[in-house]
Amino acid sequence: MAVESSTLLLELGAILLIAFVGSALAYRLKQSAILGYILVGILLGPFMYIEIGGYVYHGLVQDTQIVDALSQLGILLLIFFVGLEFSMEKIKRVKGPAVILSFIDVGINLFVGFLLAFGLGWPLVDSIFLAAVMAMSCSGVAMKTLIELNRMSKPETEYILGMVILEEFISMVFLAVVGGLVIKINPDFTIVNLVVGMIAFFAFFAVLAAFVIPRTVTYLSKMKSDEMFVLFMLGIVFCSAAFADYCGVPKLIGAFFIGMVFAETKVMDRMEKKISPLRDAFVAIFFVSFGMMIDPPMFITMMPVVIVAVVLILLAEMVIMPFVAYLIGFNKGASVTIGASFSARGGESVMYASVGAQLPASTKGAELNPIAGAITFVMSALCPFFIKNSYKIADRVGLRMPNFLKYGGAVVARTLGKLVFPSTFRPFKVTKKFLMVLGALVIGLMLTAATEGVLHLAIFIVTIALCLQVYRMLAREMRSVIRLIDYTNLGSAMGSDKPLTNYIAQAITLGLIMCATVCFMFPVWWPSVIVITLGYVCWFVYLMKMVYDRTCTGSRYLKEQKMDFVKDPLSSPLADKEKERGLIPLHQEIEFRERKK
Repeated sequence: MAVESSTLLLELGAILLIAFVGSALAYRLKQSAILGYILVGILLGPFMYIEIGGYVYHGLVQDTQIVDALSQLGILLLIFFVGLEFSMEKIKRVKGPAVILSFIDVGINLFVGFLLAFGLGWPLVDSIFLAAVMAMSCSGVAMKTLIELNRMSKPETEYILGMVILEEFISMVFLAVVGGLVIKINPDFTIVNLVVGMIAFFAFFAVLAAFVIPRTVTYLSKMKSDEMFVLFMLGIVFCSAAFADYCGVPKLIGAFFIGMVFAETKVMDRMEKKISPLRDAFVAIFFVSFGMMIDPPMFITMMPVVIVAVVLILLAEMVIMPFVAYLIGFNKGASVTIGASFSARGGESVMYASVGAQLPASTKGAELNPIAGAITFVMSALCPFFIKNSYKIADRVGLRMPNFLKYGGAVVARTLGKLVFPSTFRPFKVTKKFLMVLGALVIGLMLTAATEGVLHLAIFIVTIALCLQVYRMLAREMRSVIRLIDYTNLGSAMGSDKPLTNYIAQAITLGLIMCATVCFMFPVWWPSVIVITLGYVCWFVYLMKMVYDRTCTGSRYLKEQKMDFVKDPLSSPLADKEKERGLIPLHQEIEFRERKK
């Protein structure tokens, strides 16, 4: 037993010291410490095998049970501190654009993650966690880079911080739902048990936050002994995790919610000061433990998958997200910065891979860990590069973009920017009826994706009907909004409010119909969603070209008609159209009539 104790102490000491070296090297290379910890875990783990001459190195740690147990304490403390940084007040202060972009960012990355997993033929459980590994961004790398570049005072940084808060919350909620559905799969598992367990869990924490915690905080604030304070807080964190596990909710969510309960209380600063050293040590062990689960030869086997995953993440974060951010009103530089800031993958991806690999129902756990590790390495290295060059990338893309794409995007951006961004000028008032239709549409999309058979088809038809109702409401209300917005510096011809209204309403509505069709066809035949998505993109580009030709004074179509108008202003086809639209100023019409006489 003495030998075993000595071996254990040697292993723990070596892990902590070599983790220190890995963290120091990562810091010197201006990379996340997480990368150093994972690399140390790979070198110390049982899967490492190196033979040089007659010497064989087979990893320092062969039995990882103790390390795994300590790593679980680390991840619980990490998630507790994540919850401690949250509060409902912070979430309420997140502004509209950040809310929209957060849900779109997570949704797009989950979508491309599912496409990759289904393309590989993975089962549903493993597909969920691979999609989550690809979807959950790491904010630490981006924040560090923005601070180094002195961009914290930029207007877009405020929205990036809001997105960080909301995406962390989405990540935890997603883990609670997914974990409750797949972690407790056993012969006695039923949906009723899950629902009852989750209701009991949330009800318990609601009562705790409302009645117990205020008195507890008062007692803790008077407690002078730091030793007693630390013991109480560690005990309540671990008990909350155990209670969540008993209710059928992942242990991590228990730690997260108890952190949220203590957020913005009088003892929050004391918790951070006294418990954070323990958190840092155990969290380092968690990431080292994750590295130990990676089989290095699997990196070579999984390299094609990692390359495709990185390309899909870059497509989502550096192409789709900047385009969406621009369409809702951000300038081109800010749009690319927002996409680049969420391109890194780190602790959240590792956490999902660790949880997914340990599931009894998982069959791809051995592949999930190296994929997550490689994605974390690559994307954490690329993220600072993209942030530093975001303005240059935006300028170069802007120079090479066709005029009709610039014009079509600018019209949508100016319109949606007036509706989404905080402003004293509100040209469009969101009615309760409109919100109810949107809410029903979101529910319809989720039910379309979750059902099958006749019910699947029926809900899809209802969802399409709701999309058409959204179009009718937008077409009716948006024209009065567009009349109040000045598009003249974009080159819009006077009296173009009707075609611009139809353009924006059609773009939004067809996007919603595309989402509904994707939700309908994904369970039926998933490759079809790629064709559907590309079809919508092509149609949207065509729509931009049409609205440019019909409403922009710089288009060749309008220029040719203007030439005819100048030659014979009162008999040209354009004259009647422009008179109807009120485009001909009175003094010009008088001048043309005098010339004809």
